[in-house]
Amino acid sequence: MKNSRLYIPEPILALIVSYVSEQGIDALKNWIKAGHVGKLAAFSDETLTRVRLDKSPHFIYMSSYNSLYFSFYSKCLEKSNPYALYLHSLSLGFRCLDLCGAISILSTCKDRFPLAKLLYIALNRCAGIELIDDFNSFNRENKCFFDVSLMANKLIGHISASEPKCFGSYSETFLYEEYPDCWLIHELNNEFNGERCSQCLYFYLFRDILLLS
Repeated sequence: MKNSRLYIPEPILALIVSYVSEQGIDALKNWIKAGHVGKLAAFSDETLTRVRLDKSPHFIYMSSYNSLYFSFYSKCLEKSNPYALYLHSLSLGFRCLDLCGAISILSTCKDRFPLAKLLYIALNRCAGIELIDDFNSFNRENKCFFDVSLMANKLIGHISASEPKCFGSYSETFLYEEYPDCWLIHELNNEFNGERCSQCLYFYLFRDILLLS
């Protein structure tokens, strides 16, 4: 009996590889090395729109022209990959100080990537627009203090690594509070230990973004 090879139609293979790509960009390396068919699946529209770029340690640097991943990032950006769009919005918002451009891009991916939604809310605040409903909705979805702290630290880290401009600022348009409402409750309870709840974390996050812009 002659050896037979299992044939998987290209659309099905592309769909399979797109789900594999949710583990991160490194999960595609073996498919690219597997030959022409595997490479086609790794660069299919299904994969480029789905691949989790954020799971790579090189994520924040992918949008740099000298990055080894820049070509792949660019292909993902063309296909409106939410993680690539998030990176592009960071570049517009903090290297170019293009608030409108960054907010417009984030509006297309904010519901697919939590950090993009947090940045969307923050940049709108920079523009003097307070999205109360969006913020309250996001706050309900992310009640855990640890999760909020992790996201806030990630976002500040991403902004810092994107090398924001050292001139110009959003300070003239930024909607800034003297202190969050929760501080009154903390004061009544004699809680004076800094970041004490999620509301405090958001306050410090928005303040830090203003200082970085």
